[in-house]
Amino acid sequence: MIIFLLYHIFILKIHFFSTYLLTIKKYKLYLIDLDGTIYNGEKKIKFADQFVDYLNKTKTDYLFLTNNSTKEPKDVVDKLKNLGVNTTEEHVYTSSDATKMYLLKKGYNNIYIIGERGLKDTLVNFEQKNTEDVDAVIVGLDRKLTYEKLTVATRAVLAGAELVGTNPDTLLPTADGFIPSNGGQIKYLEHATSTEATVIGKPSKIIMECAMELFNYKKEDIVMVGDNYDTDIMSGINSGIDTIHVQTGVTTLENLKLKKIQPTYTIEDLSKLIED
Repeated sequence: MIIFLLYHIFILKIHFFSTYLLTIKKYKLYLIDLDGTIYNGEKKIKFADQFVDYLNKTKTDYLFLTNNSTKEPKDVVDKLKNLGVNTTEEHVYTSSDATKMYLLKKGYNNIYIIGERGLKDTLVNFEQKNTEDVDAVIVGLDRKLTYEKLTVATRAVLAGAELVGTNPDTLLPTADGFIPSNGGQIKYLEHATSTEATVIGKPSKIIMECAMELFNYKKEDIVMVGDNYDTDIMSGINSGIDTIHVQTGVTTLENLKLKKIQPTYTIEDLSKLIED
């Protein structure tokens, strides 16, 4: 009996160490979350700049994926550079960019937008109307949201327009603390119209598929890197690609262990992805 127990303890130890000493596969395309992975609010996360420098030096393809529709790629790059992370606009892909690709695929021309400058500028080539006679209602975070805007959107959806949400986030971190994000706005219109919205951003696979279509890689060569299990990791799982959970943000290692579907890897920080 003692020998039997010792044997199983030995096997468990081998399993434990093999999990944490596992060599992480090198991928051809890295889809990378920002908040909680590269920075926390206005503070750069340790090893973020070295990881991006490594990707640049090795000419490895990567895209920063953000659900924030209020920012354009230039805004994201400016923030990253201020934090010491060296990248360019071609490496940033927003939920607004994915929304644009989705609308083009659907063949829509006339749209009504609830949102801010980043979203409206990205969708500038569509006819943006302030009436109910549109193909789609696009809902992004709008910090100047009014009842009038919600009324136009509601009537447009009831008249047959598709309800499209850029991202489902409930909260947005700011320097002054959390503020309500776009998820509540979408839920309001879903409830008012008894219509389920098409959501573009993470964890939806739409933003992932749009981003992956920009490259010619097989899914086994692509990985999603992020801290938040419910958005980042689930977006990768929903899209059928590998995932790397980074223990620097929302989802702790303890909470991760409670999840039914585990990421491909979990790492302490981004230094584990840098090869010598």
